Amino acid sequence: MQPNSAGVYDFVTIGEVADTTKQLIALNLQYGLQEGESHATGMEAVERIVLQQAREYLASVREGFILSVRAGRVGSRGELSYLLDRVVLDWSSLSQELGLAEEPTAELEQPGQEAPSQEPTIQRVRGQLLAFGMAIVALGALPRLPAEEITFPHSYSKPPTYSDIPVPVAPGEILSRIEELEQMIWQFTLRKWAELARHRYGPLRRTYGFFESSALLARRESERFGIKRRPLS
Repeated sequence: MQPNSAGVYDFVTIGEVADTTKQLIALNLQYGLQEGESHATGMEAVERIVLQQAREYLASVREGFILSVRAGRVGSRGELSYLLDRVVLDWSSLSQELGLAEEPTAELEQPGQEAPSQEPTIQRVRGQLLAFGMAIVALGALPRLPAEEITFPHSYSKPPTYSDIPVPVAPGEILSRIEELEQMIWQFTLRKWAELARHRYGPLRRTYGFFESSALLARRESERFGIKRRPLS
């Protein structure tokens, strides 16, 4: 793959989203744990943009999961029911978005007209699968991150570690972790950081660790293609 290919820059973009999300969480945890309540940082507009980007990335991860899951990988009837409740309901809108829904006959190609380009649909699917693939690798690498790479600001272990965080394997486990990440991003918009640290410490730490692992993965791999991280302004 050449450094100027779209795939590499999609990869780098995901890494930048992960890194800025991780930094936002770290900054707010540091302030929130000191203040004990919601606080003003003067960067609320920027925070909203960062969290929106994180939500869009996780939406792509979820859609990539939907495209990737196969019934043969499901281990039990209960897990299959769990997946159907959450995945099949999404398929109608997703199929339209991907151009897989049936089109009215009147909109089909007419004589003398060129067939519509399918490139946007292909690009869309590729992005979803890339997002999901990166998320899976990041989740798998999370428990093995070395202590010097872990920056979670409220770690109880010395040296810090994520080794206790299980790697989701079954489709139901993967979807559950994706949903937890999505829910935590919405919690972050409430800006009650001290309360999250007290009452939702596990999900908070897993979410931070996911974005930290994702950012590290993207940084390491993009360097192989000669792409350096852009300095923060």
